[in-house]
Amino acid sequence: MKFCNSLRIFILSFVFCCALSGCSEKKSSVLDKDDIRIAGFYCDYLLLSGVESDNGGVELAVIDSVDLNELLVRHALTRESMQRKMEAYKRNPELWRLVLEQVRANIRKKAATAQ
Repeated sequence: MKFCNSLRIFILSFVFCCALSGCSEKKSSVLDKDDIRIAGFYCDYLLLSGVESDNGGVELAVIDSVDLNELLVRHALTRESMQRKMEAYKRNPELWRLVLEQVRANIRKKAATAQ
């Protein structure tokens, strides 16, 4: 009987530890090199596609495939790598939020250097 009780306690302890590990706080995602390149690409894309008009509004500029390919080359990206990362961002919205924060920081930095 003693072995049976020990086994039962061990199993209950294991289940309890597994349940507690699910409650632990998730580590925040960290941007890798590809994420940083995509943030740079997206920043340049937004700056290239949005043009301020004389009345203070924003007019959208059409970006053709030549400009898009140039941006991809400038940031050392391929369409396939972009597609893979976009799928990863769909699965992990927190990572996409971090990329967008990096894009915002890049835009602010470029705006500050332009003034």
